[in-house]
Amino acid sequence: MTASYQITATDGNKHHTSELVLWRNGKTVAHQYPQTHITESWYLAKNQLIKPTRFFDNEQRAIEYQPGEKVHGKAESDWNYRYKLISDTLLSQLNVQQETGAGCEQTRIYTKSMGDTKIEVRYLTQQNLVSYYSWQKGSTQEVWTLQNVTSDTRKINIFFDRRAAYQSTDFADIGDDHSDAFLTKMVTLGFIEKGASGFYDDKGHALDGGHQH
Repeated sequence: MTASYQITATDGNKHHTSELVLWRNGKTVAHQYPQTHITESWYLAKNQLIKPTRFFDNEQRAIEYQPGEKVHGKAESDWNYRYKLISDTLLSQLNVQQETGAGCEQTRIYTKSMGDTKIEVRYLTQQNLVSYYSWQKGSTQEVWTLQNVTSDTRKINIFFDRRAAYQSTDFADIGDDHSDAFLTKMVTLGFIEKGASGFYDDKGHALDGGHQH
């Protein structure tokens, strides 16, 4: 399955729009950022350990981390957070307002208000998919809107197979190779670190180690 989202961030008179594409293939999930040409992937390994990989799509390079390996002091631990773009921790904090639709379109609407912070989530329960997410505090707002969903197996296989063919480097080996201009550049720019995507709690903090884009 693949689902594309439009992300609109507003801060006063400033507006920024970007795109995120969620890809699922068995025990592998990926978040593709077309505007930065970066894809982040997580594989659910044995014992519920999560193996992260970051793909640089323009350069066709990949940085692999070991299952459960700490990246910047934190190991991936919440599979649902990556798989659904929202953690069960956040959903459990919200209030269910109503359910609408049926079958694949069955939607559960969650909301929560704390002070001047408002959160709304519309969740497709049968597809385990967020269709709408809004976080607002004062004049600052971030909205994620589901644009389309497809289940084209061939398209999904091509997406993952293409990235599996990238030249890959284990994160632990990066410091050993000072002759690789790509790795040097990425470290300098701060790109080789844990990625951040997903949703925020009622205080605006990204859940599970992420940060706002």
